[in-house]
Amino acid sequence: MKFALRLAWLVLLPGLLAQPAPVGAPPPALPALPSASALIKPAGKKPASAPWVFSLLPKSLQKNPNLELTVVTEMTEDGKKLPPVTPEQPAYYLTQSSGYHQLGDSTGNEKTLPEAEVERILTKALAPNGYRPAQPPAQPPTLMIFYTWGSHNLLLEPDTDNPTLSAQRVARNLLDRAALVGGTKFAKEMLQLFTQADALATASYTPPPPPGADASPGPVIDQAQMEFMNPVNLFKMKSPKNEFLVDQTADDVYYVVASAYDYRALQQKQRKLLWRTRMTVAAKGVSQEQSLPTLIATAAPYFGQDMPEAEVLIKRAVPDGKVEIGTPIVVESPAHAPADQTPAKP
Repeated sequence: MKFALRLAWLVLLPGLLAQPAPVGAPPPALPALPSASALIKPAGKKPASAPWVFSLLPKSLQKNPNLELTVVTEMTEDGKKLPPVTPEQPAYYLTQSSGYHQLGDSTGNEKTLPEAEVERILTKALAPNGYRPAQPPAQPPTLMIFYTWGSHNLLLEPDTDNPTLSAQRVARNLLDRAALVGGTKFAKEMLQLFTQADALATASYTPPPPPGADASPGPVIDQAQMEFMNPVNLFKMKSPKNEFLVDQTADDVYYVVASAYDYRALQQKQRKLLWRTRMTVAAKGVSQEQSLPTLIATAAPYFGQDMPEAEVLIKRAVPDGKVEIGTPIVVESPAHAPADQTPAKP
């Protein structure tokens, strides 16, 4: 519970270490952790080695802005037992929509793609890796691919002086988005990092002196040291990819998820997941209609491919949602977005 409360402060309360705790938290004098803006969001410009492209014009005013994308496919043990799917040895599937979902705080005016358009683009993106729509009885399905899409936004406290959001909801919101951005392994790693940050803050806490006593000598670790030593910041500093993933987790995203299940098992009322691909795009300054086609098309080489970690990529949005998917390519795992994925400055 203590971790969940601290995590809620991390996301909701901008400010300094000396801020008083909100109502319902541990003892009122216990200092809050630095806010998401201090711990998660980057300070200033991205390092030159990161796969970011800058423009002075806001994305919302750009005709064809850069999109910040993540893709990760996780294969289950059941999926790993199956022979690889290739264009020469295809697998046949049926699709089933799980619908459009807005998660977190919605802006209220979000527009998205029609379901038929999402399925059309997804079907084209699956083809390069050898996934073909089933055509019974000649080509019966072996897979059922469920897909869903939507937005996953931060939960924001409307009045930080009178908080109403539960810490559990805030924690779940952040960690669910981490799973969308970087997969299950990354979400577990983020949970561990926040637990370590909680332990660090607790260890450095100095209780206030009782009334009438001399002033407290101050915290064991001051604010600057806390920011430097914070496990989340240390994780971000390890690589541009880490920084990209944490930043994507800390803000609103649009997402698409495709999950492949064994078709025969489903007929026997058993849910046997084989693989799941999660895709996200940073939502700030772009629309779903503008960004989702490019997001799905960019994920084409990764469907059904077991990935040790998420890939991060920068791609141009495609005007009017006109996406064409080309020849299949070999999937590798570069440290960050490859050079040919990063467009030149506008």
